[in-house]
Amino acid sequence: MTTGTASRTRAPAASGPGGRPSTERVLRIGWALAVVALIGYPIAEVFRRSLVDSDGRPTPANYALLVTEPQLLTATLNSLWIATGATVGALLIGLPTSWLVVRTDMPFRGFFRGVALLTFAAPSFIAALGWILLLGPNGGLINTTLMSVFGLESAPFDIFTPWGIIFVLALFLYPLVFLPVSAGLEGVDPSMEDAAAGLGASRLRVLRTVTFPVVMPSIVAGALLVFVTSFVIFGPVALLGGPAGFQTVPTVLLSLMNFPPRIEAAAVVAVPVLVLVAALLVVQRTLVGGRRFTVIGGKPGRHGLVRLGALRPLAVGVCATVVLFSIVLPFGILLVTSTRRAIGLPLGPDNFVPVQNYATTFAQPRVAVALGNSLVLALAGTAIALVIAVVASWLVTRTRARSNAVITPVMAAPLAFPGAILGIGIIIAYAGSPFGLGGTLLIMLIGYVGCALPLTFVYVHAGMGQVAGETEEAARSLGASWLRTTATVTVPLLRPSLLAAGLLNFVLLFRELELSIFLYTGANPTVATVLYGLANESRYQLAGALSVVVLVINVGITLLAVRLLGRSAGTRPAPDREGAEP
Repeated sequence: MTTGTASRTRAPAASGPGGRPSTERVLRIGWALAVVALIGYPIAEVFRRSLVDSDGRPTPANYALLVTEPQLLTATLNSLWIATGATVGALLIGLPTSWLVVRTDMPFRGFFRGVALLTFAAPSFIAALGWILLLGPNGGLINTTLMSVFGLESAPFDIFTPWGIIFVLALFLYPLVFLPVSAGLEGVDPSMEDAAAGLGASRLRVLRTVTFPVVMPSIVAGALLVFVTSFVIFGPVALLGGPAGFQTVPTVLLSLMNFPPRIEAAAVVAVPVLVLVAALLVVQRTLVGGRRFTVIGGKPGRHGLVRLGALRPLAVGVCATVVLFSIVLPFGILLVTSTRRAIGLPLGPDNFVPVQNYATTFAQPRVAVALGNSLVLALAGTAIALVIAVVASWLVTRTRARSNAVITPVMAAPLAFPGAILGIGIIIAYAGSPFGLGGTLLIMLIGYVGCALPLTFVYVHAGMGQVAGETEEAARSLGASWLRTTATVTVPLLRPSLLAAGLLNFVLLFRELELSIFLYTGANPTVATVLYGLANESRYQLAGALSVVVLVINVGITLLAVRLLGRSAGTRPAPDREGAEP
Protein backbone atom coordinates (compact mmCIF):
# COMPACT_ATOMS: atom_id res chain seq x y z
CA MET A 1 0.00 0.00 0.00
CA THR A 2 1.07 3.58 -0.60
CA THR A 3 0.93 4.51 3.07
CA GLY A 4 3.09 1.59 4.15
CA THR A 5 5.65 2.32 1.41
CA ALA A 6 5.84 5.97 2.39
CA SER A 7 6.30 5.20 6.05
CA ARG A 8 9.18 2.82 5.28
CA THR A 9 11.10 5.25 3.04
CA ARG A 10 14.31 6.33 4.70
CA ALA A 11 16.32 9.45 3.95
CA PRO A 12 20.04 8.96 3.46
CA ALA A 13 22.25 9.96 6.34
CA ALA A 14 25.07 11.47 4.30
CA SER A 15 27.82 13.42 5.97
CA GLY A 16 28.07 17.10 5.24
CA PRO A 17 30.88 18.62 3.22
CA GLY A 18 34.23 18.86 4.93
CA GLY A 19 33.38 16.08 7.36
CA ARG A 20 30.71 18.12 9.11
CA PRO A 21 28.13 16.14 11.08
CA SER A 22 25.24 14.79 9.01
CA THR A 23 21.75 16.26 9.29
CA GLU A 24 20.53 13.08 10.94
CA ARG A 25 23.21 13.22 13.62
CA VAL A 26 22.58 16.88 14.37
CA LEU A 27 18.83 16.29 14.65
CA ARG A 28 19.29 13.21 16.82
CA ILE A 29 21.61 15.04 19.21
CA GLY A 30 19.31 18.07 19.29
CA TRP A 31 16.27 15.93 20.05
CA ALA A 32 18.11 14.04 22.80
CA LEU A 33 19.30 17.26 24.45
CA ALA A 34 15.78 18.69 24.32
CA VAL A 35 14.06 15.73 25.99
CA VAL A 36 16.79 15.44 28.60
CA ALA A 37 16.42 19.13 29.48
CA LEU A 38 12.62 19.01 29.52
CA ILE A 39 12.00 15.65 31.17
CA GLY A 40 15.07 13.57 31.95
CA TYR A 41 17.03 16.04 34.06
CA PRO A 42 14.08 17.23 36.23
CA ILE A 43 12.88 13.69 36.97
CA ALA A 44 16.42 12.52 37.69
CA GLU A 45 16.73 15.39 40.16
CA VAL A 46 13.59 14.20 41.97
CA PHE A 47 15.16 10.78 42.48
CA ARG A 48 18.51 12.28 43.49
CA ARG A 49 17.04 14.67 46.05
CA SER A 50 15.05 11.85 47.62
CA LEU A 51 18.38 10.17 48.47
CA VAL A 52 20.32 13.11 49.95
CA ASP A 53 19.90 15.17 53.10
CA SER A 54 19.63 18.96 53.29
CA ASP A 55 23.44 19.24 53.15
CA GLY A 56 23.67 17.10 50.02
CA ARG A 57 25.03 13.98 51.71
CA PRO A 58 23.71 10.64 50.41
CA THR A 59 21.24 8.95 52.74
CA PRO A 60 18.34 6.53 52.30
CA ALA A 61 16.91 7.63 55.64
CA ASN A 62 14.61 10.15 53.94
CA TYR A 63 12.23 7.35 52.99
CA ALA A 64 11.51 6.77 56.67
CA LEU A 65 9.31 9.87 56.39
CA LEU A 66 6.72 7.78 54.57
CA VAL A 67 5.95 5.89 57.77
CA THR A 68 6.99 8.38 60.46
CA GLU A 69 4.89 11.33 59.29
CA PRO A 70 1.17 10.50 59.60
CA GLN A 71 0.28 13.33 57.20
CA LEU A 72 2.03 11.59 54.30
CA LEU A 73 0.43 8.20 54.93
CA THR A 74 -3.01 9.79 55.35
CA ALA A 75 -2.64 11.72 52.10
CA THR A 76 -1.65 8.56 50.24
CA LEU A 77 -4.63 6.63 51.59
CA ASN A 78 -6.90 9.57 50.71
CA SER A 79 -5.56 9.56 47.13
CA LEU A 80 -6.26 5.84 46.87
CA TRP A 81 -9.78 6.37 48.18
CA ILE A 82 -10.52 9.21 45.77
CA ALA A 83 -9.02 7.36 42.81
CA THR A 84 -10.98 4.18 43.54
CA GLY A 85 -14.26 6.02 44.04
CA ALA A 86 -13.82 8.14 40.90
CA THR A 87 -12.96 5.04 38.86
CA VAL A 88 -16.08 3.20 40.01
CA GLY A 89 -18.19 6.29 39.30
CA ALA A 90 -16.68 6.78 35.84
CA LEU A 91 -17.37 3.13 34.99
CA LEU A 92 -20.97 3.42 36.16
CA ILE A 93 -21.43 6.42 33.85
CA GLY A 94 -19.19 5.48 30.94
CA LEU A 95 -20.19 1.86 30.34
CA PRO A 96 -23.97 2.26 29.92
CA THR A 97 -23.72 5.54 28.02
CA SER A 98 -21.17 4.11 25.57
CA TRP A 99 -23.42 1.10 24.89
CA LEU A 100 -26.48 3.29 24.42
CA VAL A 101 -24.65 5.65 22.04
CA VAL A 102 -22.96 2.95 19.93
CA ARG A 103 -25.30 -0.04 19.92
CA THR A 104 -28.88 1.23 20.23
CA ASP A 105 -31.33 3.30 18.21
CA MET A 106 -31.49 5.96 20.93
CA PRO A 107 -32.10 9.45 19.49
CA PHE A 108 -29.41 12.17 19.64
CA ARG A 109 -26.55 9.69 19.82
CA GLY A 110 -24.20 12.01 17.94
CA PHE A 111 -24.98 14.85 20.34
CA PHE A 112 -24.22 12.75 23.41
CA ARG A 113 -20.96 11.54 21.89
CA GLY A 114 -19.98 15.15 21.17
CA VAL A 115 -20.72 16.19 24.75
CA ALA A 116 -18.29 13.53 25.99
CA LEU A 117 -15.59 15.00 23.76
CA LEU A 118 -16.30 18.55 24.93
CA THR A 119 -15.68 17.64 28.55
CA PHE A 120 -11.97 17.74 27.68
CA ALA A 121 -12.39 21.45 26.97
CA ALA A 122 -13.99 21.94 30.39
CA PRO A 123 -11.35 22.01 33.15
CA SER A 124 -12.38 19.91 36.13
CA PHE A 125 -11.32 22.57 38.64
CA ILE A 126 -13.72 25.03 37.00
CA ALA A 127 -16.43 22.39 37.21
CA ALA A 128 -15.62 22.02 40.91
CA LEU A 129 -16.13 25.75 41.30
CA GLY A 130 -19.54 25.41 39.65
CA TRP A 131 -20.56 22.67 42.05
CA ILE A 132 -19.46 24.81 45.00
CA LEU A 133 -21.97 27.39 43.82
CA LEU A 134 -24.64 24.68 43.55
CA LEU A 135 -24.02 22.45 46.57
CA GLY A 136 -21.98 24.61 48.94
CA PRO A 137 -23.49 24.31 52.45
CA ASN A 138 -23.50 28.09 52.82
CA GLY A 139 -25.33 29.60 49.87
CA GLY A 140 -25.27 26.84 47.25
CA LEU A 141 -28.21 27.43 44.91
CA ILE A 142 -29.59 23.88 45.09
CA ASN A 143 -29.21 23.80 48.87
CA THR A 144 -30.86 27.19 49.43
CA THR A 145 -33.70 26.27 47.06
CA LEU A 146 -34.39 22.97 48.83
CA MET A 147 -34.19 24.64 52.25
CA SER A 148 -36.67 27.29 51.14
CA VAL A 149 -39.13 24.88 49.50
CA PHE A 150 -39.11 22.21 52.22
CA GLY A 151 -38.42 24.40 55.24
CA LEU A 152 -35.14 22.67 56.07
CA GLU A 153 -32.97 24.16 58.82
CA SER A 154 -29.65 22.93 57.38
CA ALA A 155 -28.29 22.29 53.92
CA PRO A 156 -29.08 18.75 52.72
CA PHE A 157 -25.85 18.50 50.67
CA ASP A 158 -22.24 19.40 51.33
CA ILE A 159 -19.85 19.35 48.37
CA PHE A 160 -16.82 19.90 50.65
CA THR A 161 -16.37 16.20 51.40
CA PRO A 162 -14.47 13.28 49.84
CA TRP A 163 -17.75 12.12 48.34
CA GLY A 164 -18.13 15.52 46.73
CA ILE A 165 -14.68 15.21 45.17
CA ILE A 166 -15.51 11.71 43.87
CA PHE A 167 -18.81 12.99 42.46
CA VAL A 168 -17.13 15.79 40.48
CA LEU A 169 -14.24 13.64 39.25
CA ALA A 170 -16.52 10.84 38.07
CA LEU A 171 -18.61 13.30 36.05
CA PHE A 172 -15.59 14.79 34.31
CA LEU A 173 -13.40 11.73 33.86
CA TYR A 174 -16.04 9.33 32.53
CA PRO A 175 -15.00 10.15 28.90
CA LEU A 176 -11.75 8.28 29.62
CA VAL A 177 -13.97 5.19 29.86
CA PHE A 178 -16.60 6.23 27.33
CA LEU A 179 -14.22 6.87 24.42
CA PRO A 180 -12.16 3.62 24.42
CA VAL A 181 -15.19 1.47 25.22
CA SER A 182 -17.16 3.11 22.39
CA ALA A 183 -14.31 2.34 20.00
CA GLY A 184 -14.18 -1.23 21.29
CA LEU A 185 -17.91 -1.75 20.86
CA GLU A 186 -17.72 -0.49 17.28
CA GLY A 187 -14.97 -3.01 16.55
CA VAL A 188 -16.68 -6.14 17.88
CA ASP A 189 -17.50 -8.69 15.18
CA PRO A 190 -21.35 -8.82 15.11
CA SER A 191 -21.30 -12.45 13.99
CA MET A 192 -20.20 -13.45 17.48
CA GLU A 193 -23.24 -11.78 19.02
CA ASP A 194 -25.54 -13.11 16.30
CA ALA A 195 -24.32 -16.64 16.95
CA ALA A 196 -24.99 -16.34 20.66
CA ALA A 197 -28.45 -14.92 20.02
CA GLY A 198 -29.16 -17.67 17.52
CA LEU A 199 -28.50 -20.24 20.24
CA GLY A 200 -31.23 -18.70 22.36
CA ALA A 201 -29.24 -16.35 24.58
CA SER A 202 -31.17 -13.31 25.75
CA ARG A 203 -30.01 -9.82 24.83
CA LEU A 204 -28.74 -9.24 28.36
CA ARG A 205 -26.83 -12.54 28.37
CA VAL A 206 -25.23 -11.76 24.99
CA LEU A 207 -24.14 -8.41 26.36
CA ARG A 208 -22.77 -9.97 29.56
CA THR A 209 -21.08 -13.04 28.08
CA VAL A 210 -19.95 -11.90 24.61
CA THR A 211 -19.90 -8.14 24.10
CA PHE A 212 -18.33 -6.77 27.26
CA PRO A 213 -15.77 -9.60 27.67
CA VAL A 214 -14.49 -8.80 24.17
CA VAL A 215 -14.08 -5.09 25.00
CA MET A 216 -12.70 -5.81 28.46
CA PRO A 217 -9.19 -4.57 27.54
CA SER A 218 -10.70 -1.19 26.63
CA ILE A 219 -12.68 -1.13 29.87
CA VAL A 220 -9.63 -1.91 31.98
CA ALA A 221 -7.47 0.58 30.07
CA GLY A 222 -10.03 3.38 30.56
CA ALA A 223 -10.45 2.53 34.22
CA LEU A 224 -6.68 2.66 34.77
CA LEU A 225 -6.50 6.09 33.14
CA VAL A 226 -9.26 7.37 35.41
CA PHE A 227 -7.51 5.90 38.45
CA VAL A 228 -4.14 7.45 37.58
CA THR A 229 -5.65 10.84 36.79
CA SER A 230 -7.73 10.89 39.98
CA PHE A 231 -4.79 9.80 42.12
CA VAL A 232 -2.64 12.78 41.09
CA ILE A 233 -5.21 15.48 40.28
CA PHE A 234 -4.87 18.75 42.18
CA GLY A 235 -7.53 21.35 41.32
CA PRO A 236 -10.83 19.76 42.38
CA VAL A 237 -9.25 18.20 45.47
CA ALA A 238 -7.78 21.52 46.59
CA LEU A 239 -11.02 23.44 46.07
CA LEU A 240 -13.39 20.85 47.52
CA GLY A 241 -11.14 19.23 50.12
CA GLY A 242 -9.31 22.30 51.37
CA PRO A 243 -12.14 23.74 53.52
CA ALA A 244 -12.49 20.36 55.27
CA GLY A 245 -8.74 19.82 55.67
CA PHE A 246 -8.85 16.82 53.34
CA GLN A 247 -5.48 16.32 51.65
CA THR A 248 -4.20 14.00 48.95
CA VAL A 249 -0.71 13.48 47.55
CA PRO A 250 -0.69 16.57 45.25
CA THR A 251 -1.98 18.96 47.96
CA VAL A 252 0.57 17.60 50.46
CA LEU A 253 3.32 18.08 47.88
CA LEU A 254 2.30 21.72 47.48
CA SER A 255 2.34 22.26 51.24
CA LEU A 256 5.82 20.71 51.41
CA MET A 257 7.05 23.17 48.78
CA ASN A 258 5.72 26.21 50.66
CA PHE A 259 8.15 28.31 52.69
CA PRO A 260 10.26 26.93 54.18
CA PRO A 261 10.35 24.24 51.47
CA ARG A 262 11.03 20.64 52.43
CA ILE A 263 12.35 19.54 49.07
CA GLU A 264 13.76 16.23 50.25
CA ALA A 265 10.42 15.26 51.80
CA ALA A 266 8.55 16.27 48.62
CA ALA A 267 10.92 14.15 46.53
CA VAL A 268 10.43 11.17 48.85
CA VAL A 269 6.65 11.40 48.41
CA ALA A 270 7.00 11.87 44.64
CA VAL A 271 9.15 8.81 43.89
CA PRO A 272 6.63 6.08 44.90
CA VAL A 273 3.90 7.96 43.03
CA LEU A 274 6.07 8.04 39.90
CA VAL A 275 6.67 4.30 40.14
CA LEU A 276 2.97 3.53 40.67
CA VAL A 277 1.77 5.78 37.84
CA ALA A 278 4.39 4.47 35.43
CA ALA A 279 3.49 0.86 36.22
CA LEU A 280 -0.22 1.46 35.73
CA LEU A 281 0.34 3.27 32.43
CA VAL A 282 2.53 0.41 31.19
CA VAL A 283 -0.31 -2.00 31.99
CA GLN A 284 -2.81 0.27 30.26
CA ARG A 285 -0.64 0.64 27.17
CA THR A 286 -0.03 -3.11 27.03
CA LEU A 287 -3.76 -3.83 27.12
CA VAL A 288 -4.60 -1.32 24.41
CA GLY A 289 -1.57 -2.07 22.27
CA GLY A 290 -2.15 -5.79 22.35
CA ARG A 291 -5.79 -5.64 21.27
CA ARG A 292 -6.18 -2.41 19.38
CA PHE A 293 -6.17 -3.81 15.86
CA THR A 294 -7.54 -7.23 16.77
CA VAL A 295 -11.19 -8.04 16.13
CA ILE A 296 -12.53 -11.36 17.37
CA GLY A 297 -13.74 -13.53 14.53
CA GLY A 298 -12.45 -11.47 11.61
CA LYS A 299 -13.27 -8.07 10.22
CA PRO A 300 -15.98 -6.08 11.99
CA GLY A 301 -19.29 -5.96 10.21
CA ARG A 302 -22.15 -3.52 10.36
CA HIS A 303 -23.92 -3.75 13.68
CA GLY A 304 -27.68 -3.97 13.82
CA LEU A 305 -28.81 -1.38 16.33
CA VAL A 306 -30.71 -2.67 19.30
CA ARG A 307 -34.25 -1.31 19.14
CA LEU A 308 -35.18 0.08 22.52
CA GLY A 309 -38.86 0.61 21.76
CA ALA A 310 -40.66 2.02 24.79
CA LEU A 311 -37.31 2.33 26.61
CA ARG A 312 -36.01 5.03 24.25
CA PRO A 313 -37.20 7.91 26.48
CA LEU A 314 -35.52 6.25 29.47
CA ALA A 315 -32.25 5.90 27.53
CA VAL A 316 -32.38 9.54 26.45
CA GLY A 317 -33.13 10.50 30.04
CA VAL A 318 -30.06 8.63 31.32
CA CYS A 319 -27.71 10.33 28.85
CA ALA A 320 -29.41 13.69 29.31
CA THR A 321 -28.89 13.40 33.06
CA VAL A 322 -25.16 12.94 32.47
CA VAL A 323 -25.12 16.06 30.28
CA LEU A 324 -27.13 17.96 32.88
CA PHE A 325 -24.77 17.16 35.74
CA SER A 326 -21.50 17.33 33.82
CA ILE A 327 -22.08 20.40 31.66
CA VAL A 328 -25.35 22.27 32.09
CA LEU A 329 -25.56 22.69 35.87
CA PRO A 330 -21.93 23.50 36.80
CA PHE A 331 -21.20 25.76 33.86
CA GLY A 332 -24.69 27.20 33.75
CA ILE A 333 -24.38 28.37 37.36
CA LEU A 334 -21.01 29.94 36.54
CA LEU A 335 -22.68 31.92 33.75
CA VAL A 336 -25.52 32.95 36.05
CA THR A 337 -23.12 33.88 38.86
CA SER A 338 -21.05 36.01 36.50
CA THR A 339 -24.14 38.21 36.00
CA ARG A 340 -25.24 38.47 39.67
CA ARG A 341 -24.71 41.54 41.80
CA ALA A 342 -24.53 39.47 44.98
CA ILE A 343 -24.71 35.72 45.57
CA GLY A 344 -26.74 36.07 48.75
CA LEU A 345 -29.61 37.88 47.00
CA PRO A 346 -32.40 36.05 45.11
CA LEU A 347 -32.22 35.77 41.35
CA GLY A 348 -34.14 38.56 39.66
CA PRO A 349 -33.87 41.82 37.74
CA ASP A 350 -32.50 43.68 40.77
CA ASN A 351 -29.67 41.17 41.06
CA PHE A 352 -28.80 41.06 37.36
CA VAL A 353 -25.70 42.87 36.11
CA PRO A 354 -24.75 41.44 32.69
CA VAL A 355 -21.50 43.38 32.25
CA GLN A 356 -20.36 44.69 35.62
CA ASN A 357 -18.56 41.57 36.88
CA TYR A 358 -16.78 41.08 33.57
CA ALA A 359 -15.62 44.70 33.58
CA THR A 360 -14.45 44.42 37.19
CA THR A 361 -12.60 41.18 36.47
CA PHE A 362 -10.70 42.43 33.46
CA ALA A 363 -9.93 45.75 35.14
CA GLN A 364 -7.73 43.89 37.63
CA PRO A 365 -4.06 44.10 36.63
CA ARG A 366 -3.35 40.49 37.62
CA VAL A 367 -6.07 39.23 35.27
CA ALA A 368 -4.62 41.10 32.31
CA VAL A 369 -1.12 39.85 33.16
CA ALA A 370 -2.40 36.29 33.62
CA LEU A 371 -4.17 36.29 30.26
CA GLY A 372 -1.03 37.54 28.56
CA ASN A 373 1.14 34.97 30.32
CA SER A 374 -1.21 32.10 29.52
CA LEU A 375 -1.43 33.17 25.89
CA VAL A 376 2.36 33.41 25.53
CA LEU A 377 3.00 30.13 27.37
CA ALA A 378 0.33 28.23 25.43
CA LEU A 379 1.51 29.51 22.04
CA ALA A 380 5.23 29.11 22.76
CA GLY A 381 4.79 25.73 24.44
CA THR A 382 2.72 24.45 21.53
CA ALA A 383 5.17 25.74 18.91
CA ILE A 384 8.25 24.27 20.58
CA ALA A 385 6.50 20.93 21.16
CA LEU A 386 5.56 20.82 17.47
CA VAL A 387 9.18 21.38 16.41
CA ILE A 388 10.44 18.62 18.72
CA ALA A 389 7.67 16.27 17.56
CA VAL A 390 8.43 16.88 13.87
CA VAL A 391 12.12 16.11 14.45
CA ALA A 392 11.32 12.98 16.48
CA SER A 393 8.82 11.72 13.91
CA TRP A 394 11.23 12.40 11.02
CA LEU A 395 13.93 10.38 12.77
CA VAL A 396 11.57 7.45 13.36
CA THR A 397 10.06 7.36 9.85
CA ARG A 398 12.98 8.53 7.71
CA THR A 399 16.12 7.04 9.27
CA ARG A 400 17.46 3.67 10.30
CA ALA A 401 19.06 3.47 13.72
CA ARG A 402 18.67 1.19 16.69
CA SER A 403 18.15 4.23 18.90
CA ASN A 404 14.90 4.97 17.04
CA ALA A 405 13.24 2.34 19.24
CA VAL A 406 13.47 4.64 22.26
CA ILE A 407 12.05 7.75 20.61
CA THR A 408 8.36 6.82 20.79
CA PRO A 409 8.37 5.73 24.47
CA VAL A 410 10.44 8.77 25.44
CA MET A 411 7.97 11.12 23.73
CA ALA A 412 5.14 9.42 25.65
CA ALA A 413 7.04 9.44 28.97
CA PRO A 414 5.53 12.72 30.32
CA LEU A 415 2.22 10.86 30.68
CA ALA A 416 3.81 9.02 33.61
CA PHE A 417 4.89 12.24 35.32
CA PRO A 418 2.02 14.04 37.08
CA GLY A 419 2.09 17.83 36.90
CA ALA A 420 2.83 18.18 40.60
CA ILE A 421 5.86 15.89 40.43
CA LEU A 422 7.17 17.31 37.15
CA GLY A 423 6.79 20.78 38.68
CA ILE A 424 8.84 19.78 41.72
CA GLY A 425 11.52 18.30 39.46
CA ILE A 426 11.70 21.49 37.39
CA ILE A 427 12.00 23.59 40.55
CA ILE A 428 14.85 21.43 41.86
CA ALA A 429 16.59 21.44 38.47
CA TYR A 430 16.19 25.04 37.33
CA ALA A 431 14.93 27.36 40.09
CA GLY A 432 18.24 27.72 41.93
CA SER A 433 21.85 27.98 40.84
CA PRO A 434 23.31 27.68 38.29
CA PHE A 435 20.22 28.45 36.17
CA GLY A 436 18.31 30.77 38.52
CA LEU A 437 15.00 30.54 36.65
CA GLY A 438 12.75 30.55 39.72
CA GLY A 439 9.84 32.96 39.37
CA THR A 440 10.27 33.42 35.61
CA LEU A 441 8.03 32.51 32.69
CA LEU A 442 10.88 30.47 31.23
CA ILE A 443 10.72 27.88 34.01
CA MET A 444 6.98 27.53 33.38
CA LEU A 445 7.59 27.20 29.64
CA ILE A 446 9.92 24.25 30.27
CA GLY A 447 7.11 22.45 32.06
CA TYR A 448 4.49 23.38 29.47
CA VAL A 449 6.56 22.02 26.58
CA GLY A 450 7.19 18.77 28.44
CA CYS A 451 3.47 18.33 29.11
CA ALA A 452 2.63 18.95 25.44
CA LEU A 453 5.01 16.39 23.93
CA PRO A 454 2.90 13.18 24.07
CA LEU A 455 -0.22 14.51 22.36
CA THR A 456 1.81 16.46 19.80
CA PHE A 457 3.91 13.45 18.84
CA VAL A 458 0.88 11.18 18.38
CA TYR A 459 -0.71 13.47 15.79
CA VAL A 460 2.51 14.51 14.05
CA HIS A 461 3.75 10.93 13.82
CA ALA A 462 0.43 9.77 12.36
CA GLY A 463 0.64 12.50 9.72
CA MET A 464 4.32 11.89 8.95
CA GLY A 465 3.57 8.26 8.09
CA GLN A 466 1.37 9.49 5.24
CA VAL A 467 3.91 11.86 3.70
CA ALA A 468 5.83 10.13 0.92
CA GLY A 469 9.55 10.19 1.64
CA GLU A 470 10.25 10.37 -2.10
CA THR A 471 8.86 13.90 -2.16
CA GLU A 472 11.40 15.04 0.39
CA GLU A 473 14.22 13.18 -1.36
CA ALA A 474 13.37 14.93 -4.63
CA ALA A 475 13.74 18.33 -2.97
CA ARG A 476 17.03 17.28 -1.33
CA SER A 477 18.39 16.00 -4.66
CA LEU A 478 17.81 19.49 -6.10
CA GLY A 479 20.09 20.96 -3.45
CA ALA A 480 17.58 21.99 -0.79
CA SER A 481 18.76 21.73 2.81
CA TRP A 482 16.89 19.64 5.36
CA LEU A 483 15.46 22.79 6.94
CA ARG A 484 14.25 24.16 3.62
CA THR A 485 12.83 20.79 2.58
CA THR A 486 10.96 20.48 5.85
CA ALA A 487 9.61 24.04 5.66
CA THR A 488 8.52 23.92 2.02
CA VAL A 489 7.56 20.25 1.54
CA THR A 490 7.00 18.35 4.79
CA VAL A 491 5.24 20.98 6.91
CA PRO A 492 2.66 21.92 4.22
CA LEU A 493 1.78 18.23 3.82
CA LEU A 494 1.52 17.85 7.59
CA ARG A 495 -0.66 20.94 8.02
CA PRO A 496 -3.88 19.14 9.14
CA SER A 497 -2.04 17.13 11.80
CA LEU A 498 -0.01 20.13 12.94
CA LEU A 499 -3.08 22.36 13.21
CA ALA A 500 -5.10 19.76 15.10
CA ALA A 501 -2.28 19.00 17.54
CA GLY A 502 -1.53 22.69 17.97
CA LEU A 503 -5.11 23.67 18.70
CA LEU A 504 -5.70 20.84 21.18
CA ASN A 505 -2.42 21.59 22.95
CA PHE A 506 -3.30 25.27 23.14
CA VAL A 507 -6.56 24.38 24.88
CA LEU A 508 -4.80 22.16 27.41
CA LEU A 509 -1.95 24.58 28.12
CA PHE A 510 -4.09 27.71 28.26
CA ARG A 511 -6.04 26.32 31.21
CA GLU A 512 -3.17 24.27 32.80
CA LEU A 513 -3.25 24.28 36.63
CA GLU A 514 -1.60 21.11 37.96
CA LEU A 515 1.89 22.20 36.91
CA SER A 516 1.38 25.97 37.10
CA ILE A 517 0.41 25.99 40.76
CA PHE A 518 3.88 24.68 41.65
CA LEU A 519 5.88 26.95 39.34
CA TYR A 520 4.16 30.30 39.48
CA THR A 521 4.90 33.18 41.81
CA GLY A 522 3.15 36.48 42.33
CA ALA A 523 5.12 37.81 39.38
CA ASN A 524 4.03 35.22 36.79
CA PRO A 525 0.36 34.32 37.28
CA THR A 526 -1.63 32.39 34.69
CA VAL A 527 -5.36 32.25 34.02
CA ALA A 528 -5.68 28.99 35.94
CA THR A 529 -3.80 30.25 39.01
CA VAL A 530 -5.84 33.46 39.07
CA LEU A 531 -9.07 31.44 38.89
CA TYR A 532 -7.83 29.23 41.69
CA GLY A 533 -7.01 32.31 43.76
CA LEU A 534 -10.40 33.94 43.12
CA ALA A 535 -12.15 30.74 44.22
CA ASN A 536 -10.07 30.54 47.40
CA GLU A 537 -10.92 34.19 48.09
CA SER A 538 -14.64 33.36 47.59
CA ARG A 539 -14.92 36.05 44.89
CA TYR A 540 -17.28 33.86 42.95
CA GLN A 541 -18.79 36.47 40.64
CA LEU A 542 -15.36 37.39 39.30
CA ALA A 543 -14.31 33.75 39.13
CA GLY A 544 -17.51 33.00 37.23
CA ALA A 545 -16.85 35.76 34.71
CA LEU A 546 -13.28 34.62 34.06
CA SER A 547 -14.41 30.97 33.87
CA VAL A 548 -16.97 31.79 31.19
CA VAL A 549 -14.34 33.51 29.06
CA VAL A 550 -11.92 30.59 29.42
CA LEU A 551 -14.64 28.07 28.57
CA VAL A 552 -15.76 29.98 25.48
CA ILE A 553 -12.16 30.09 24.23
CA ASN A 554 -11.50 26.43 24.98
CA VAL A 555 -14.76 25.10 23.56
CA GLY A 556 -14.39 27.14 20.38
CA ILE A 557 -10.84 25.95 19.76
CA THR A 558 -11.73 22.35 20.63
CA LEU A 559 -14.58 22.33 18.12
CA LEU A 560 -12.24 23.71 15.46
CA ALA A 561 -9.65 21.04 16.27
CA VAL A 562 -12.24 18.24 16.12
CA ARG A 563 -13.43 19.52 12.75
CA LEU A 564 -9.86 19.55 11.41
CA LEU A 565 -9.28 16.05 12.76
CA GLY A 566 -12.46 14.88 11.06
CA ARG A 567 -11.35 16.29 7.72
CA SER A 568 -7.92 14.71 8.12
CA ALA A 569 -9.42 11.33 9.02
CA GLY A 570 -11.76 11.53 6.05
CA THR A 571 -8.86 11.69 3.60
CA ARG A 572 -6.59 9.27 5.48
CA PRO A 573 -5.81 6.00 3.68
CA ALA A 574 -6.34 2.75 5.49
CA PRO A 575 -3.27 1.58 7.38
CA ASP A 576 -1.49 -1.62 6.47
CA ARG A 577 0.35 -3.87 8.90
CA GLU A 578 3.48 -1.75 8.97
CA GLY A 579 1.84 1.62 8.46
CA ALA A 580 -0.82 1.32 11.14
CA GLU A 581 -1.60 4.53 12.92
CA PRO A 582 -0.44 4.80 16.52
